Amino acid sequence: RRLLKWRHYWKWNVLTHVVLQDLFQKTSTKQTKSLQDHSLATASFPLSSFKAMLEKMSHWISQLNPLNKGGSTWGNYDKTCNYSSMETKSKKQFILEFSQNVQPTLLWDFGCNTGEYSETALNGGARNVVGFDFDQGALDGSYHRAAERHLSFQALFMDAANPSPNQGWNSQERESLQSRASADAVLALALVHHLAIARNIPLVQVVNWLITLAPQGVIEFVPKNDPMVQELLSLRQDIFPDYTFENFIALLTEKAAIIKNQTVSKSGRVLVWFKRL
Repeated sequence: RRLLKWRHYWKWNVLTHVVLQDLFQKTSTKQTKSLQDHSLATASFPLSSFKAMLEKMSHWISQLNPLNKGGSTWGNYDKTCNYSSMETKSKKQFILEFSQNVQPTLLWDFGCNTGEYSETALNGGARNVVGFDFDQGALDGSYHRAAERHLSFQALFMDAANPSPNQGWNSQERESLQSRASADAVLALALVHHLAIARNIPLVQVVNWLITLAPQGVIEFVPKNDPMVQELLSLRQDIFPDYTFENFIALLTEKAAIIKNQTVSKSGRVLVWFKRL
């Protein structure tokens, strides 16, 4: 309620589901015990009324849209990225082939953006995809894509460099991602450079982490001469001598076999299909 401005109070859904509920709760805690006992003994609120209230609130929430979509960094990435149509087609064909061969029951797509390649994986045979991203605008786009096309896709907010740990009582009430489920496959497209360069995570740790997520997956390596990496390095010193494709492959093959790799852009972006040893 403290996040609301006064003008919001007069909107019906905000008034009934937020303002009045907060007011009733604060009022009830100030009552004496005898008054509370009396209220509990005499008050009656039909179950059907509770259900109706929850249904109205659920409908209201489902209609909400982000206010500042223009603030998204990656929400329009599928339209503004420097891939040509042929490069995008090549990338999708690689993901399609991977999904057709692996047929994962659960696939995790890290850095899913608007869900374009998650949809490709689903079209190839993946039964369920969970897409993760830290950009709310991109996630909103992926959610609406899935809703409009009836895709078996769940969009979740997550910062891959700072994922939620085990939380709650005794650190067991709410488990971390890898404690909750085990994926059959993983996609990490245009993700490695964000972790290794933008977030200063050693490349060896990024590679090892991705391999632990699923027995098979596709990782996209974006070289330093790519415009996106050049943008990341434009305002800082290049302190990443180990960030090379050769080193990436060397690290990957320590714990996984490479099934297939393919260059998919003029700048030298490479998709690598790995299978954990």
